[in-house]
Amino acid sequence: MRKNLHQFVGISLSLWLFSTSYFGVNALADSVGKASSSASSVDSKSDTTVSAAAPEPILHPLDPMTKSELAENVAILKDAGKLGKDVSLVTLTLMEPDKEVTLKFKSGDPIQRNSIAVLYNIATNETHEVVTDLNSKKILSDTHRKKVQPMQLEEDTPLGIELLKNNPEWMKGLERRGIKDMENVHMEMFVVGSPVNIDNPDGDRLLRGYPYYRLVGSNSFGEPIEGLSALVNLTKKKCMVRDSKDIIPLAGSSSNYFDPATIGKLREPCKPLVTTQPDGPSFLIEGHEVKWQKWRFRYELDSREGLVLHCIGYEDGGKLRPILHRIGVSEVSVPYGAPGYDWVWRSPIDEGEYGLGRLTTTLRPGHEVPTYAKTIDVPYANSVGTVKVKPSGLAIWEQDGGILWEHHDDDADRTSTRRSRQLVIAHMFTLGNYDYFSQYFFNQDGSIEVKVTLNGDVLAQGVNQKDCESCAQEPDEEGRVLPRGAERYGTLMAPNIVGINHQHFFCFRMDFDVDGVKNNVYELNVRPINESRGQLQQNTFVLERNLLRREEDAARDLNEVQSRCWKVVNKNADKYLGHPPGYLIQPGANAYPYSHPESYNRKRAGFLKHHFWTTQYNRDELFAGGDYPTSSVGGEGLPEWVNADSIDNEDLVCWYTVGITHAPRVEDWPVMPSASMGFKIMPEAFFKRNPAIDIPEPKQGSVPQKK
Repeated sequence: MRKNLHQFVGISLSLWLFSTSYFGVNALADSVGKASSSASSVDSKSDTTVSAAAPEPILHPLDPMTKSELAENVAILKDAGKLGKDVSLVTLTLMEPDKEVTLKFKSGDPIQRNSIAVLYNIATNETHEVVTDLNSKKILSDTHRKKVQPMQLEEDTPLGIELLKNNPEWMKGLERRGIKDMENVHMEMFVVGSPVNIDNPDGDRLLRGYPYYRLVGSNSFGEPIEGLSALVNLTKKKCMVRDSKDIIPLAGSSSNYFDPATIGKLREPCKPLVTTQPDGPSFLIEGHEVKWQKWRFRYELDSREGLVLHCIGYEDGGKLRPILHRIGVSEVSVPYGAPGYDWVWRSPIDEGEYGLGRLTTTLRPGHEVPTYAKTIDVPYANSVGTVKVKPSGLAIWEQDGGILWEHHDDDADRTSTRRSRQLVIAHMFTLGNYDYFSQYFFNQDGSIEVKVTLNGDVLAQGVNQKDCESCAQEPDEEGRVLPRGAERYGTLMAPNIVGINHQHFFCFRMDFDVDGVKNNVYELNVRPINESRGQLQQNTFVLERNLLRREEDAARDLNEVQSRCWKVVNKNADKYLGHPPGYLIQPGANAYPYSHPESYNRKRAGFLKHHFWTTQYNRDELFAGGDYPTSSVGGEGLPEWVNADSIDNEDLVCWYTVGITHAPRVEDWPVMPSASMGFKIMPEAFFKRNPAIDIPEPKQGSVPQKK
């Protein structure tokens, strides 16, 4: 639930700085490059260095930075003395133009390109934002962002490890636990998170270090070395080691699912299931624009946000109708529910502290994505300014979506059926022990499904317990069995291993432009109507629409009892049957945060106060947890922006947070089965009829089967 900027204690610093790990240490994905197709499995491709890049065409103002632009920008920063010794490049991305510029753009128009680089000086502990004009190749501004810390750098972890290796107290703590082979200690260096038990008046750059015992090539998170931790000050080059008097034994049992011996005898494999597209895919990619089944949108992979989609529209009656100007993950929060020094602070703000695009992992056809998926390589500039390419950082494919619509008519003795085809664009990123798979599904009925799938290892706590004490209890008079013992705040998943209760929250920022820029938002609630019609007519219920007029009134929560959802409409556009065209934000399964509202965890993730928010459009209001949550104590971001501003017939941005509560199961160990969360964006009076009614009927017949 953090980052994967990690290494072994015994590996040399110099080697680490010039290598990339299996988990994508250098995956600082700032933009998206050339698409490539593959029909075979790929084993963990390493990022490649770009030696020289010819200028690539820029077709649209929102095209992400190309390899040549990245290289030129790095050279400009170095020539100006902005990037070099002691100064690291945190992110380098396109500075998106104002929406008005994008909306007025026509193919062939001149394109102004500006970039923004976030730079961090470890010697002075300063963060700067540098804006560069890529057309004139001149620096436009250099802003010192005072008292902030940028997201974790790829060199932070090895620097922290070097400090610990040379700290006698740390080494003694490991020796007390019988660990002398340093090659088998895996270190997780966390961004400091909530400022619990920390005195940091100078705003130094801090990490929290936690060790795990592992054999080379095995699972990193299977055996926590509990009770030993360190607060590492990278600015002052100091460590504060905390070593518990009580020694918690290592789990001892193997959790190494990379080892066939651990898994044991494999089951009989399934018969082959082959999906092919002999005539090729139905979608077309031109630059960074995708066209498919009346849908049109643009894509990029941002170093912080990960997969971002722009200019989403649907062709209707020969006209491209806009729906969303931009959609992407605004922030991620993963609060844990255990007390104690080593756990109370754990509530990472993953996007702002680590970067979703920076931690991109390769998508392998036949593994993470179908064998026929088209994969897309991603260029980026790493912390020293070297331009690299992450192979297959994005993927796009079509898939069968089941029945799209069907009805059987008894009188006519006929059945009319249409099968659904979906277009999927996906991105995967690894944040320490968790692997997140982010997907957008475009459907032929005009809807979009947003889905995040959780994979990986449950973050484990080492305990001195081998049997579940809670399960041995007798229920009280009310039938309750209250948790107790070492698994009070989690589940005993294996001997000496507890999986801690936690939650995952993803906040999506959606810049709607439904049939135009000026929109309104309604809240929709279903409620029963108690009309005096006697007992035989007490079945009535209605759908009520409540217009949200101001930002402060549009901070809303789920209400499953009333089937609550929200609708974005355009009152200025042509209406059908009097209905203004609109799109619904339809919740799926969700969660409520359990951390106390006054806790640092909740303050730093203030957007969790409500599931749904609406604000006036502001290009610079992107991150719900604030621009620099690494150093935040709370109060920044979305709650700070919400005031009494009108959202009545304005350019609007909707924010929706989807969550899942994970109370671990025994079956989640040693690696958890996938779990998903998401929501749907659906047309409501946007079309005059079912937009999928024009789908051709499936061809009759079937593929011959072996008997």
